[in-house]
Amino acid sequence: MKYEPLFMEPKFKDYIWGGKRLKQIFNKNVENEDCTAESWEISTNEAGVSVIKNGELKNKTLIQVFNDTKYKLDIFGAKCQDLEEFPLLVKFIDANSNLSVQVHPNDEYAMENENSKGKTEMWYVLDCGNDAQIICGVKPETTKETLQNKIENNKVIDVLNFVNVKKGDVIYIPAGTIHALLGNTLVAEIQQNSNITYRVYDWDRVGTDGKPRQLHTKKAIDVIDVEKTPQITNAGNEIGIKNIIKSEYFEVEKINVKEKIQCTNVLDSFMAFCVVEGNGNIKINDEIYKITKGDSFILPACIKNYEVIGNVELLRAHL
Repeated sequence: MKYEPLFMEPKFKDYIWGGKRLKQIFNKNVENEDCTAESWEISTNEAGVSVIKNGELKNKTLIQVFNDTKYKLDIFGAKCQDLEEFPLLVKFIDANSNLSVQVHPNDEYAMENENSKGKTEMWYVLDCGNDAQIICGVKPETTKETLQNKIENNKVIDVLNFVNVKKGDVIYIPAGTIHALLGNTLVAEIQQNSNITYRVYDWDRVGTDGKPRQLHTKKAIDVIDVEKTPQITNAGNEIGIKNIIKSEYFEVEKINVKEKIQCTNVLDSFMAFCVVEGNGNIKINDEIYKITKGDSFILPACIKNYEVIGNVELLRAHL
């Protein structure tokens, strides 16, 4: 078989807080041009499974390929051989208005209560307003008891920590951290393969059915760790390859190319890419594959050497 980059068809989510930027900025072929919230770019999660759109594996789902022993080692690498499911989920998220204040469980709690992995995640800010903010953690000296009281009395905003963000910021959000992506913010999200979210506050709004959206107060209180606060850095604009996240669940680099960069994979892991600016090419041996802003793809683990060419910025995630 000829191994090459696996480009994915995205799956779109039309949540009430979505906007227009997935179409405007990434030229995504969305069904709802006015209110598309998320583009699931690389996923085997049952809520939105990726389909491969090129090469010999065209029209196969990523689940089918991951579960096929003919491909698993060569495409996903030795680090995935003992895994029952693809470990990551990659998204673009357009927060036109505030997301709910929420928290995600860790692996132990999620497996016991939801039969799922937990959810540690990271955001890379692609675009935002001049006064854009996120919620990350609680104010200093806020106890678990105080937080629980505020949640139960619909006053949790009183103790939340609001932080300004700008383009290029990297926010790492461990499971158990209370947080929210707020309005006028576009991000790339790389996370564990989980869709478990516990809402604690939703800005007193109603869903499309005219009723308040469900909260998950008890489970949220169970899993919130008031000591946890997202880690915020800025990726900068340096040319080259820069590690921006290193965790037990995934690592992420930003690759900033102005002409060309030679890359080598020595990790025995797939490489999951999303193109966040510009356009260019991936060169593998003598083959050229065009990449443009908004594209996402997996580079098989067996491809050890490749070249990124053009004026382009990418995020690269792996185990």
